[in-house]
Parts: sequence; C-alpha cells; structure tokens
Amino acid sequence: MQRGAASTRTRAARRSDASARKFSTHAFIALSVVAVVALAACGGSSGSSSSKKPTASTATRTAMVATAKNSKLGTILVDDKGMTLYTLTNAGQPVPCSDACLTVWPPLLLPSGTTKATGSAGVRGLGTVAAGGNEEVTVNGSPLYRFTGDHAAGDVNGDGINSFGGTWHVVVSSGGSTSPSTTPSTRGGSGY
Repeated sequence: MQRGAASTRTRAARRSDASARKFSTHAFIALSVVAVVALAACGGSSGSSSSKKPTASTATRTAMVATAKNSKLGTILVDDKGMTLYTLTNAGQPVPCSDACLTVWPPLLLPSGTTKATGSAGVRGLGTVAAGGNEEVTVNGSPLYRFTGDHAAGDVNGDGINSFGGTWHVVVSSGGSTSPSTTPSTRGGSGY
C-alpha cells in the first residue's frame, strides 16, 4: 500500500507542478498583453477626439520615400528605413498585389495621421491609392512594395523576380535626382 500511496502523491505533485507552470505561462502572456497596451497608450495624445486633422508639420515630418545609391543599379528609391522599393508590372502595366502576395511583398502605406506621400529632394511622382482601408504610396501611379527577402538597407534581392502575375522591379531614379522611373531593369532574377 505504501507504494500506491507514494505513487498517488507523486501524481498529485506532478499535477500541481503542471498547474503552476500553466498558470505561470498564462500570467506571463497576460502581463505581456498589458505591457503592449500600456506602451501603445504612451504614444497616444491626451485628447479624446480621433477626428483631428494632421498639421503640416506632422504630415511632412519624415520623408517616406528617399533615394539611395546602389552599386549595381545606380540611384534607387527607398523607404524611410533605407529599404528598397519595388513595383510589380506585367507588360508595362501595374499588377495588383493581394492576399499571399502581401506577406512576401508588404506595401508602403501612409503612416497614421498622414494625408499625403512625401519624398526627399528629387523624388517626384508620388501619390496614393486606396488599399484595404489604408492609403498605399505610389510612384507615377504604380504601388510601391518592399521585399521580405531584403534584410538590410539597400538590398535589391527582389529585382527581376517573376511572381504573383508579373515581374518585380527596383524603382530606379533616372539621372540621380530627376523624377523616378518604373522602367524595368534588365537584370534577370530567380523565380520566387
């Protein structure tokens, strides 16, 4: 009988340990959620109106699109973090990227509270198009995307990839600081 009693105590202890670990895991997750919500609240304003119009200073605070030098392609368009911007075209026409495409090629969206796309000196032809409740940045009417295969600023790993109904092209700025062109580059690429 002692063996059975010891076994029962061991099972009870194991259940107690498992319950404690489960409780700790749930507590950690709950605490993480509270921390994220608290951090998000820190960035908010004390006003309760969500219909505030952005001021000129908030709308143009940071250039969303800039130029950068690339050793292979020349001057290219990049986002505010230096990540290369791409367009998707088929026979020279923009192709929409949706569903699974957006997980590999995230669009360049206007930041919250911003009403127009901005660019650094020499970046021209910027606009926006409605995309799933957001405003996506365009250049000369073509939506701009980033590539998840680019890991560092200035990478151009997506150039020439044929996928999602077209070919992906780095947006090259012709003549350095003149208006950007969405003319496809002649570099080949591997399929995705």
